[in-house]
Amino acid sequence: LDRLLNLVGELVLGRDSLRGAVHALGSITAELATDRGMARRAARAAGGASVVRGHGLDHLGDELSRVERVLGDVASDLDQGTDRLDAISGELRDQVMRLRMVSVAGIFRKHVRTVRDLAASLGKRARLELEGEDTELDKLLVEALDEPLLHLVRNAVDHGIEEPDARVAAGKPAEGAIRIAAAHRGNQVEIRVGDDGRGLDPARLRARAVERGLITADQAAAMDDHAARELIFRAGFSTAAQVSEVSGRGVGMDVVRQTIVARLKGTIDVESTPGQGSAFVLKLPLTLAIIQVIVARAGGETFAIPLDVVKRVLAIEPREIERIGDREVCVVRGRHIPLIRLDVVLELDAGGDGPLHLVLVEHAGPGHETYALVCDHLVGKREIVIKSLGPLLANVPCAAGATLLGDRVALILDVPAIIRRALEEPGRPAPRRLAPEARGGGHVLLVEDSDIVRESLRRLLADAGYAVTVAVDGQHGLELARSRRFDLISTDVVMPRLDGYELTRALRAMPEYAEVPIIMVTTMGERIDRVRGFDAGVDEYITKPHDRAMLLATVRKLLGHAAPGPEATGPDRRPGDGDRDS
Repeated sequence: LDRLLNLVGELVLGRDSLRGAVHALGSITAELATDRGMARRAARAAGGASVVRGHGLDHLGDELSRVERVLGDVASDLDQGTDRLDAISGELRDQVMRLRMVSVAGIFRKHVRTVRDLAASLGKRARLELEGEDTELDKLLVEALDEPLLHLVRNAVDHGIEEPDARVAAGKPAEGAIRIAAAHRGNQVEIRVGDDGRGLDPARLRARAVERGLITADQAAAMDDHAARELIFRAGFSTAAQVSEVSGRGVGMDVVRQTIVARLKGTIDVESTPGQGSAFVLKLPLTLAIIQVIVARAGGETFAIPLDVVKRVLAIEPREIERIGDREVCVVRGRHIPLIRLDVVLELDAGGDGPLHLVLVEHAGPGHETYALVCDHLVGKREIVIKSLGPLLANVPCAAGATLLGDRVALILDVPAIIRRALEEPGRPAPRRLAPEARGGGHVLLVEDSDIVRESLRRLLADAGYAVTVAVDGQHGLELARSRRFDLISTDVVMPRLDGYELTRALRAMPEYAEVPIIMVTTMGERIDRVRGFDAGVDEYITKPHDRAMLLATVRKLLGHAAPGPEATGPDRRPGDGDRDS
């Protein structure tokens, strides 16, 4: 089957070559038409001066016309043949792919015994429920899923399902239920591994991560529940009280995510409700053999970017690039998007001058941040056959495989690896981490949904001596504000769940925040936006890109006057006072 699929790939390459030949013939035909016209005009011009010369030019024009018709017929036949070859190769590819597809029933059913035996050894009662066993996946994917599924099922029995007495005391049946379900979702397959056990306790996860030295106490305090659940995918993390054959070694979920994301090109997320259970949601491509890509050029090399992570493509001028801290960003639909230059990350020759082509991709980590891959040129969309790099090139960084594109080999980019590599900053000293009480400047709540902007502002404030707690959106910020009191709040406007206006109004309705300074830092610089901000209750409205010194001066001013006078908050306050666009 692999050999057949490779032959299909060769057919696709042959088809593309034929399309190139048809295009070339079309160009030649157009040139002949131009030459024929020139010959006709020359014949008319020479007719009065030389009958022989004029007749010769007329004959040349007739010959060019005949050759043009012949080439046009050949090009038409080739075009029809290429369309037919396209249909045949597509049908052959689909048939080969159907032969590669197998149901997930085999790997699902083998875990029935795993659940029964492991539950018995732990003094628990549990059963395995299966759904969607007839769902089909590429055979290679099914085989590679075996180990990750085994680990998820064992985790559900060991960490999720409670002892019978505890379940009965909680109003649950003595026997726990573990469920594996599969279903098609568009061009992906979704597999859910869930249980009705104790669920994940975010507070316990934070405490355990601090205990193991994976995060600091400040980071734990700033973490929302989603980020806390993501801790289970950290290398070295475990909630087991002691090491056993089943758990406690701190090895497992990080390997599961690595397998799902890096090897199988999928995603894995966790959902959980304390006391009700947890579910791991795996999303996988139907096949790893054929994918759609965006073909791009950077630093003189050709690359393929998997289409499933691409949100959009666009072109910008170099002057549209801004800097936030030490990062390059561009504004797309009012949002700052961090730039990742492929020629820099992959250590290639620098690109030329002129417009920059951006491929916006979504990172499948917490928050699903968007990044823009900077290319020199976009070739277009293609359907490709993935080829392995082989054992000698298996460790090539940032490459997920290779493919043949006509006369050249193109690397398929591992986009998550590209993003991780771009965000690494070797040699940069770790930011100072002082407890809030150790700082004299005050405690700031920073509410910003963009990772790059949030980190830049956090560093700016922290380096100035302020304690900083971060929130990833308005709702998260409101939850943090309810749990403790802050001396100043900085918020963006456009955010998921709760925007900056709604957050400000909610804070002003709380007695403890009625007079706490609030700064709005946003790209929304229209007068109506400022009016809405001041109407909601902010003290200062600053537009991005901001002047760092001015922002710090504003923070110092507001913290020096924690209870603003009428000139800052009264009805005579004019929208735009104290603002500065930069």
